[in-house]
Amino acid sequence: MPSYMPRSDAEFDEWFHRFASAIHSIATQVNLPPNFVAQVDSVHLMWGAAYMQHQEAQNTAQAATETKNEIRVDAQEIVRTVVNLLQALPDLTDAQRELLGITVRDTTPTSVSPEYVMELEPPLLKLDLRSGQVTIHFGVNPGNEKENAKPKNIGGVKIWYRVGGAEWEWLGYDTNSPYMHNIDLSTCGALEYRAQWLDKKMRTGLFSMVAQATVS
Repeated sequence: MPSYMPRSDAEFDEWFHRFASAIHSIATQVNLPPNFVAQVDSVHLMWGAAYMQHQEAQNTAQAATETKNEIRVDAQEIVRTVVNLLQALPDLTDAQRELLGITVRDTTPTSVSPEYVMELEPPLLKLDLRSGQVTIHFGVNPGNEKENAKPKNIGGVKIWYRVGGAEWEWLGYDTNSPYMHNIDLSTCGALEYRAQWLDKKMRTGLFSMVAQATVS
């Protein structure tokens, strides 16, 4: 049988307030012993105080979390600026980098397997369309160029396109996102793009998912 008491605290608080108010008149009408009414009054007061403290604690915790997140964003931005300045200093040693806990540059060449580029997830594409131009963002996070670094040992991408379902044509190479494709508006129609990673020896990886844009 379903309980007559609401499940959520907010609904229970409202329900309990009505119950505690109504019990006084009803107790007189049905001859309910006064000690039971007194018990309801007592526990109702305790509940009200506890529920208010709970709500205040939740509001405080939420505000503290928001403040913490905002300060972390500021802290990370300042630290990145300082680290960029440090990394550019010729006197900074690897030992000092390790002490700071920042990236130690790898100066030892490592051989890269020919299969490496084929084992990578292909780049993602995000298109921004302007009159006469398609901006092709590519990479692991094309929606945020600040966090869109290429995978290790990758030199760039090879970009392809086609119009209206025709044959794919090579569009160009690029080492850094985004790539700008200027469009002749006389070729209006459905444009499709895809890309492949290129390692530093120009070996190609898997094709990306097709990204579509319509020029009008």
